[in-house]
Amino acid sequence: MDSSECTRSTGLQPATGGRGMSWKPVTLKRVPITLWIGLAIIIAIEALLFLDVARTGRAAVKTDADVLALAPPTTLLEWLGRFASFNITPVAWFGYIIFLDGVLSLQRGGSPIRKRPHHFAMLFLASIFIWCVFDTINFYGIGAWSYVGMPPHPWGRLIGYFIAFGTIVPGMLLSGQLLMNLGLFDWARFRPWPGMPGLVLGVSFVAGLLMLIWPIVHHDPVTNLTLWTSLVFLLDPINYLLGRPSMWRDWQQGWYGRTLACFSGGVLCGLLWEFWNYWALSKWVYHLPFLGQLEQYRYFEMPIIGLIGFVPFGIECWVMWQLIRIPLDGLVEPLPDDRSLL
Repeated sequence: MDSSECTRSTGLQPATGGRGMSWKPVTLKRVPITLWIGLAIIIAIEALLFLDVARTGRAAVKTDADVLALAPPTTLLEWLGRFASFNITPVAWFGYIIFLDGVLSLQRGGSPIRKRPHHFAMLFLASIFIWCVFDTINFYGIGAWSYVGMPPHPWGRLIGYFIAFGTIVPGMLLSGQLLMNLGLFDWARFRPWPGMPGLVLGVSFVAGLLMLIWPIVHHDPVTNLTLWTSLVFLLDPINYLLGRPSMWRDWQQGWYGRTLACFSGGVLCGLLWEFWNYWALSKWVYHLPFLGQLEQYRYFEMPIIGLIGFVPFGIECWVMWQLIRIPLDGLVEPLPDDRSLL
């Protein structure tokens, strides 16, 4: 039996019947085991990471040379700490996804992972593709971030890449779904638009195309200013015209809650990404010289002003996912309602 559906008796409450008052058991959902497993993974990997930090007395590494200069571990516990330092991102995010499954199972509607596991599997694979799009633009163009402490051979990186990249979009969308289920954005429903002018969709598409072209043709980190919003404006008009879930359609109907959920999921995960990344030995670092003096004021590795980029990143990945998931919809999957991100 699905643990999210298991219940346990917690007492009695009065219930009226045909011949007067009777009593029936009060039941609550049992906390799913995935919530505890996910939480345990996060706590364990963090504890081992800081064990390695304390043992070596190191600060956050900035270059491959910093990683190579560290003394090798000598005991089993030290080896585990070093493993955690190199693998904090994939392991912590794997634990976070499992934790979210448990929390969502307690909410009304249940966990999307359990309800449609094949759908979630496609989202996981789509997330790898989506992040590779951004990585490709970065490494063959703008150079706004680079990786430190990666395994020297490509095959040695694949498992870490697979898990780390595959959890990016699920992490944001599941986080946003959790917040939306709590009713935090129920207030964001206003008067619908009288219609969607074709001019709005046309301007959105052209603007998104130009915003995407800029980082491709102008190889400079400053083009981050458009990279993280370009695909929203470029692809969402296509979703709208194809009858897909769409940001523009939500806005036309006066519903902004799903957009805010995507924004919030992006920001929440951005804060976690930078926290879990900072003390890792396999990590990313930023190169944003166009910020000038503002580059030195940071939230862990990320310049504070750069955190703004996580706001549109959530909706951008959601828009990309709606286009990618076409093979499922209409065949074996219904289109989601306006309170669903997955």
